[in-house]
Amino acid sequence: MNNKHYKNILIANNIVPKNDDEKEIALKLVTQKEKFILEDAVNALIYNKTIPSINGQYTLQQYIDEVNKITNQYYFMYIQISQFEAFLRTYINHKMIKVYGDKWHQHSIMYDLTEFQTPTMQQIDKPSKALNSISFGTLELVYLNGSRFGNVFQDKLHSTKILTKDGKPKYHNKGLVKGLFSIVRNARNDICHHRRIGESIKSNPKYSKKRMSRSDVIKALNDLKILLGYDDQFDVKSVHLEYKKF
Repeated sequence: MNNKHYKNILIANNIVPKNDDEKEIALKLVTQKEKFILEDAVNALIYNKTIPSINGQYTLQQYIDEVNKITNQYYFMYIQISQFEAFLRTYINHKMIKVYGDKWHQHSIMYDLTEFQTPTMQQIDKPSKALNSISFGTLELVYLNGSRFGNVFQDKLHSTKILTKDGKPKYHNKGLVKGLFSIVRNARNDICHHRRIGESIKSNPKYSKKRMSRSDVIKALNDLKILLGYDDQFDVKSVHLEYKKF
């Protein structure tokens, strides 16, 4: 991030520092913040009808306030997804042990996943360690693929806790559950790799043609938590980062 980003993100959107000190602060801002947070903060500022501009221009402080809000929202989303991911790794392990034993990671039931066929994986003694060595995408496949879902996880879904308006289970098959995982996985990857939410939704055609908002992700994540019986009693409920005023 440099002078070019300063001009493209701030000046091009009528966020104009009024003196050299403010310009120095603005340059530090675009150096230290991920581009997707800076750009989302621009949209939050210019589309918020309650934030007044002066002759079409916004103050740097108005913009910094929006950057702080967006930063908090993304950090909180990342924490929520991370908490769910930690739960999911433990959840899958406990359920798989009950059906396939405490060496299930070396069982033939896992031969469809290449990450479970490597020499390194075969030397891991505990399945919990095996689960902690794979990506979230592979973790999702452990849960959803083949007979594992039917034999281990399907009957544990709390599908009757999320109903349609006519009183029927909203998530009544694996494909619908897979759609929720797709939203959460891609949002997780976007955040981890500093991309705007929804920028890389490609794996599920249902979501490939629309930009996803933070509210879409939170809704999908909450539905997954309910379906899997996730208890958020000890979760972080909010996050707030404090910044010094300039």
